[in-house]
Amino acid sequence: MTLPLRRAYSYDYTRVESIVASYISQWRQAGFDAVVAIARGGLVAGMMASTELSLPLYAVGYSRPDRKVSWFTAARPEPGTHVLLVEDVAGRGTTLSDSIEFLKNLGFRVSVFTLAYDDQSRIRPDFGMLIPDGYRAWFPWERTSVTPQFDAIHNQPDRAEYEYASWAIDLDGVLLMDLPEEQYARALQETLAQRDKLVPNTLLPGLDLSQISIITGRPEQDRVRTAAWLNQHGFHGPLVMRDELRHSAPQTSQHKAEAILARCHTHFIESDAAQAIEIAQLATVAKIIWWNGGQAMLVQASAATHLHLI
Repeated sequence: MTLPLRRAYSYDYTRVESIVASYISQWRQAGFDAVVAIARGGLVAGMMASTELSLPLYAVGYSRPDRKVSWFTAARPEPGTHVLLVEDVAGRGTTLSDSIEFLKNLGFRVSVFTLAYDDQSRIRPDFGMLIPDGYRAWFPWERTSVTPQFDAIHNQPDRAEYEYASWAIDLDGVLLMDLPEEQYARALQETLAQRDKLVPNTLLPGLDLSQISIITGRPEQDRVRTAAWLNQHGFHGPLVMRDELRHSAPQTSQHKAEAILARCHTHFIESDAAQAIEIAQLATVAKIIWWNGGQAMLVQASAATHLHLI
């Protein structure tokens, strides 16, 4: 599989709310009469903005095949008023530029807010967050949009969007038994030899695992023996291992989270509960699943920085 050129930059709902909140003071002074969201990407941020500004919320829809903009809501703002147009990202396509033209042709004064834009954006918004070089915005309502599979169809899906998801799994504890850490510390070579002889777990996640990506905390120096075991048992997907020059063993969760974002995986199955929590907190838009050997449990986590207020 060819790696995506840009890493996923997570916009969970907390980040979205924080960005919207950072502009409220400016927007109140700007004297907007209404908020207009572009459905569907702009609806969440548009709702937040309209609520904070005590302004009515309207929406327009966009048809990509014929580049047609139309009203998504039955109600419409008064012509000639000043509207804040809201979209999730100012991309390289024509959605935002065509929507601006549509509103201006109807006599509206238009200011533009996007949660994200970059140097390749067709439109530079009046308000919004500049994405760092080498990243692409990743929203929970557009979860599959960062995957190479979705890229390949040029934003024109011909099936349900969840079918474009990109899965990856942990190795030890998912595909085979996870041997105790103290056993490695006591007799490393003997333990590695024992691990090489293990067979796959009887109960595995209900996915096609033959070509699935594997992101493991095993160090890069174990690649040859790890790849040999995987090939022997019919697992032929990409293998991502931990570079000890970048991540120590205690930093395994960070290694896995960074790999998920760099490879734009939307789902990851982890066998260690503590690591699953840490990964979920670092890769906030990805769906992190804890696999306990027989049951899959979705994990969500955010930092609790003010315990006395919780």
